[in-house]
Amino acid sequence: MVGRKYVTFFILILLSILIVSSVLGPVLIKAPPQTKSLERFLLPWEPARNETNETGPPIEVPENGQFMLLVTGASHAHYLRANVYTDYINGSWVTKNASVLPANTVAPPMPEVPHHAEMDTIGVISFAPLSGNLYTSLYTTMVNASGVEALPEYNLFRTAVNVSTYSFSAVSYTFQPYLLHNLSAGNLTDYLSAPNDTRLVSLARAITRNATDDYEKAQLIAEFLRKHYTYLENPERPNGTDPLTWFLFESKEGTSKDFASAFVILARLNGIPARLVEGFYIRAVPGTQIVSNKDRWFWAELYFDKAGWLTFDPLRKDPNLFRPFELEVSPKSLELQPGEEIKLNITLMNVVNNSKVYLYAYVPEKPTLMFPLNPGTSEITLRTLQSPGSYGIVLKAMVEHHGKVMKEDAVVIVNVSGGVKLRAEPAYLVIKRGSLGTVRIYTEDNVTELILLPMDSPLPSVLLPDRKGTFNLLFYAPSEPGWHFLGVRTAGENPSFLYIPVKVIDWAKVTLFDWPQNATAGDTITISGTVADSTGVVWDEGTIYTTLDYGNRSILLGFENFTRKLLQVNFTLPRYLAPGVYNITFHYLPSWGAPYVPRETWIEIAVKALAEFDVPKQVVSLQGNVTIKGHLVGGDGKAIANASIEYSLDGNYMGTVNTSENGEFSLRVLLTQLGSHNLSLYYPGDASYSPAEVSVEIAIVEMELPEKVEAELGKPVKITGRIIGLEKGQISARIYPGKLYKVPVSNGSFTLTLEPFNFIGERSMDFYHGDNLLARTTVVIVSPIKIELLTNRSEGEETAVIKFKALDALNGPVPNVFLTVEIEDEIRQVMTNASGIATLEVPVPDDEKNVTVRVFFRGSSYYLPAEETFHVLIVKKREIPWLYLGIALLLAVVIARYGLVRKKAPKVEREPVLKIIFNNGIPLFKEGEVMEISVECENEPELYVDGKPVEKGKDFRLKLPLGEHTIEARCGGLVERATARIVKSYNDAVVEHYERCFLPWVKEIGVDVDELTPREIEAVLTDMMYPWEPLDVLTEIFEKAKYSHREVSREEFIRFYRALLTVIGGGCVV
Repeated sequence: MVGRKYVTFFILILLSILIVSSVLGPVLIKAPPQTKSLERFLLPWEPARNETNETGPPIEVPENGQFMLLVTGASHAHYLRANVYTDYINGSWVTKNASVLPANTVAPPMPEVPHHAEMDTIGVISFAPLSGNLYTSLYTTMVNASGVEALPEYNLFRTAVNVSTYSFSAVSYTFQPYLLHNLSAGNLTDYLSAPNDTRLVSLARAITRNATDDYEKAQLIAEFLRKHYTYLENPERPNGTDPLTWFLFESKEGTSKDFASAFVILARLNGIPARLVEGFYIRAVPGTQIVSNKDRWFWAELYFDKAGWLTFDPLRKDPNLFRPFELEVSPKSLELQPGEEIKLNITLMNVVNNSKVYLYAYVPEKPTLMFPLNPGTSEITLRTLQSPGSYGIVLKAMVEHHGKVMKEDAVVIVNVSGGVKLRAEPAYLVIKRGSLGTVRIYTEDNVTELILLPMDSPLPSVLLPDRKGTFNLLFYAPSEPGWHFLGVRTAGENPSFLYIPVKVIDWAKVTLFDWPQNATAGDTITISGTVADSTGVVWDEGTIYTTLDYGNRSILLGFENFTRKLLQVNFTLPRYLAPGVYNITFHYLPSWGAPYVPRETWIEIAVKALAEFDVPKQVVSLQGNVTIKGHLVGGDGKAIANASIEYSLDGNYMGTVNTSENGEFSLRVLLTQLGSHNLSLYYPGDASYSPAEVSVEIAIVEMELPEKVEAELGKPVKITGRIIGLEKGQISARIYPGKLYKVPVSNGSFTLTLEPFNFIGERSMDFYHGDNLLARTTVVIVSPIKIELLTNRSEGEETAVIKFKALDALNGPVPNVFLTVEIEDEIRQVMTNASGIATLEVPVPDDEKNVTVRVFFRGSSYYLPAEETFHVLIVKKREIPWLYLGIALLLAVVIARYGLVRKKAPKVEREPVLKIIFNNGIPLFKEGEVMEISVECENEPELYVDGKPVEKGKDFRLKLPLGEHTIEARCGGLVERATARIVKSYNDAVVEHYERCFLPWVKEIGVDVDELTPREIEAVLTDMMYPWEPLDVLTEIFEKAKYSHREVSREEFIRFYRALLTVIGGGCVV
């Protein structure tokens, strides 16, 4: 029974819906044209986006000492990087965010100066899984690991997954010293911030005051820190103190982080971009090595132009300097029993090209031993020593590189027990050939007699007792550079021996022949010479590099590796030298490890500055007088004033012209013949500047160009023309008011394509070459019109309305044009409104009627003719059927009686709205102008101005005095306020907005506006790809407001303000 009742009521509901929808649908139910589909609400979507730009978490190294890596293949890598720090803030280092690339491969920048490069493939095994930044080298090219991302800004790689093993490929760069000292600090302002502390600034300047180049500044900073500060692993620092200033000015003791932090800040205060790096310092060997917490280290990286980031470590050797290998011997001294074997560990690191190195061991009174060694650590065993005493053993490692033998030495002291102990101070020494040396010898048991031993390389020497048990050994260094031994022994049957290694070095002497006394900047000079020792023996190996003293800097001119006894040095003088006498220094650099000392000599050369013409290579002009302007300047950039310039035209001498105080000159020639002409300029030079000459091609042309070029709205514009008299070159085209084009000319013709225009009208286009106007044309932008019917069905009691819409090629409305409408043999004219809509009223017949409507547009200056035919259904408006409404109401009552409608639909309350709307949306008006204001509110609002009531209503027309005014609307408990400005004229408002909003924005994006005109600013921004049309508008209206006597209208101000917001992106309040 219950089920039948519900079925009956359900049928009644469907019947009532059917009646209402069929009868009332056309009258009561109209969906707005913009009604959204239900799907839009049920299936919401969000655009794809990327909101993160993180650098990832740095690797945290456990402090318990259990952290451990196995590293293999690091033949040329000392530094494994994990974190980079950029800013020192409140005593702590932080890192700025950087962009992340989903890639495991990057192409590191290659230095632009000569360098030596080594490639390594390094494997890493971690005893605990790693994530975040991975340990890699400075210039890592590829990482083989899961989920790797690159951070190119910091030369880091990271992964979000746990990895236990990975490998990476890396390149390392080293340089010759003279190339390093020719580098200049790069321009990376983000890496120059430093604490604002006058003590730091004073210290930084004091350290580097004698430096002649930026690299030397870095070396002086490192040397200063090594010399005046002490390294400690766990220094104490009071709480609340700044680590940097505490280390530099108080404790002078610190960790590698303290040293590196100080280095970075002191380098930045000297204008060198620097950053702090954290990671591990390892041995540069190919074999497997264990890396643990004890190897954790901090160092600095400095940025130099043409070289990139370079590593600096104030506690270790310079890693940027080329070395054929690094030699490390342990132990440095041994205590042995007579006859016990001498075992030494030899470590070769950073071996060039992984070459084989030969080690020679020189043991006193023993044959020389030779050991071939590979990169890494090797153990060698030397011959036993039977007699007690102290033996200085010389180890000499050698490698051949590019035809040169390069060496590095080490000395080990072996003490053999038994007998009297003898000790030399120093244990070994280095002395110049032919000079006097002294060694102090200490003995045990107050020995009163020592005996000099004969040597294979005898040294003239004498042994003088000083006091009991102490002797002074005086000797002259021999003439043969290299290692020698001094030897003494005690008297008696069981003597003790003392052998002292002595390295003899020699000074080099550089001799030059036949150098020029005078030269011109830019000249290439060749000078012959020799390098000899102190006895006059000429050498045949080493490097000569040449520098020029320029102000407080030394400029590298060239370098030569020589292998002949007569050397030739080639160098080129910089073109930018000013007139003057310059010191040119020739530096001799011996081969690595050779027993010679670097030496230098210098010469003086009087240099003439290079004179140069700054003129266009080509001038294109119409027939008549042609003006050529230019400058005469020196290579140093200074103007050459009051100079006489001779000029000839087509081989015929024409006369002279003089330069002004700023080096400018201008001359005029009359040319009437079409074609190419040659103008020659000649400056004979003087005591300070070289002669100079230049040729200028003058093309006298005639342009063939249409007077008008018609273009369709929204489509590219193609302009073609001919230039009689110019076969090849380039001219400029400028479309008023600001867009500039470069137009190539080939075979006397050109084609220029303009971007589509999004407005109709005319634009003037001028063709120029330099300052010469060649031709002018007009671009006329027209648009076809599309006519749409908005009412396919029109209803009314007496008359019905038919609406049409006129659209241009970009589907924009076409306002204020007449449309001709033909309907049932009647012709009518209607005009479109601001929205492009035209309305036609027609009588309504008793019966519905389908009529044919033809709509014509006959065309205008900028709109093309159009014609469309439509069919419109005209019907009489229906009355509301009250009888059927009554039936539906009765059905609804019955439904309610049986409880099928149990709940009332919740009442949707609209949020009350109160808005103040100004005319054109911009609350700025001219004095005396009517301010039109509308207020949106459901109830009747009341308007107040500056706190005083005006009137009630929704539309207001006000005239207010000069100044700012507070407009307040009150409605139904709501209050809305706005500010309106009344100005003297719109000219003042345009200038004020240009100077307050536009110019500061232009400066923020890096344009120096101080010396630029508005049009030049516009041209710079257009070249920077900012939209040129709004730039044209705001520049044109600003120039009118600023420089003309014409009034700027409200419409022009609104155009100016909207163009301003389009360019700068908002943020400028009226």
